[in-house]
Amino acid sequence: MAILEIFNIALIGWVVFGVADAPVTVANVAGYGATAFLLAVGASYWVVKLRQVRAGQSQLRYRVVFRRLRFLCAAVVVIAGILVGIGFAGRVSGYAAGVVLWVLAAAEYVNYFHWQLMYDNRAELARLSRTGRLARAHLWRDLRRTS
Repeated sequence: MAILEIFNIALIGWVVFGVADAPVTVANVAGYGATAFLLAVGASYWVVKLRQVRAGQSQLRYRVVFRRLRFLCAAVVVIAGILVGIGFAGRVSGYAAGVVLWVLAAAEYVNYFHWQLMYDNRAELARLSRTGRLARAHLWRDLRRTS
């Protein structure tokens, strides 16, 4: 997961600013920056989680750091949202990618710190179908378990 998250940072930047040729505006860069930051935090969590599992430890290391990152990530999403919103005064191409990326950043925040939004195996899909409810995010559970 960590490698995929880091790969996605580069891939999203290349697709948005390279392939789609979105202009480098404050709104577009703010949306991308927020998404990249959240993906980097997610990647760091999965690295720490993998080490925890391999070591057979019951508690997540660096949990205090991740608690603080939760608030920093929320601030990043809010500030990026303001910057993207300011871009609405310009041309659509100057903020469209920023809006999409900001929504992705907000979804990543929810996915890491609150509710699991990504269901990529049969067991998770079966549980979701059976209960009709989203599961709590893995990081949320780790922070809750260790508090």
